[in-house]
Amino acid sequence: MQQIKTLLGYKSVKPYIYLIPALMIFFVFVLSPIIFSVTLSYYGFTGYDSNVFKKYVGLDNYRILFNDKYFWISLKNTVYFVGASISIQVAAALFLAIIIFIGRFRFSVLIRTIIFFPGILAPVSVSLAWRRMLEQDGVINQILGIDFSWLSSVQLAIWCVIFVSIWQWVGYNLIIFYAGLQSLDIQLLEAADVDGANWFTKIVRVIIPCLVPTIILNVILNLIGSFRVFDIVYVLTRGGPVHQSEVLTTIMYYYSFAANGPNKMGVGSAVAVIMFVVVILFGVARILSLKRREVK
Repeated sequence: MQQIKTLLGYKSVKPYIYLIPALMIFFVFVLSPIIFSVTLSYYGFTGYDSNVFKKYVGLDNYRILFNDKYFWISLKNTVYFVGASISIQVAAALFLAIIIFIGRFRFSVLIRTIIFFPGILAPVSVSLAWRRMLEQDGVINQILGIDFSWLSSVQLAIWCVIFVSIWQWVGYNLIIFYAGLQSLDIQLLEAADVDGANWFTKIVRVIIPCLVPTIILNVILNLIGSFRVFDIVYVLTRGGPVHQSEVLTTIMYYYSFAANGPNKMGVGSAVAVIMFVVVILFGVARILSLKRREVK
């Protein structure tokens, strides 16, 4: 029996046998939905036909998307969302983490807990609370002494949504940055003190360069999260007013389940495919940049 196992390369195959459950889960819950979505994007499925692949429409679903001005608005808003998440949110979290780390405040644990607390709440609950505060008779207008409907403004609705998202998740990024600061080599800061560097110089020349891997981690996490955002947008504005705060996920929902007339699940799948391609492109660009850095 041992000879048979050796001939079959049992020892070399054994590690891969343990991968079978994970590969099965990956195939069922990741790869199969991707294949199904790509295939469905070429069919005119309304959700009511017994045969999903009854009506082949080719690239018509993509033509519908590219000719729809609201799709381009949703794409623009998604870019805004991604840009704000990987710039404003990361910068704010980095700033707060450095201030708390340098300040050595007496109640720094409490401060971190308060800032992080919104991140453990359900996005729907956070959105409902902020929607009430941003209404025309909400607490925000009462504090400012104005009468303005924030979420009904064509220009400001998407920025209100972005603000709520940053408010909820900045604490999550802060904790990651603070963990990176805790692992910082104190001798580097002591050497900077010996050289007579002030705190600004130490932050720019020592702390931030040491946090580059952590910054990249936060950027990647925010990039993925901002592309997937749905609940905050849907609860706050439902994509309104007049589709001006739509993002790719909400326009995908709109086509799949809420469009006027028959549902257009094929068009919704086309949106999903476009999102998938964009994320893949970002991933490839990131891998290439890492390889270039390793070469240097």
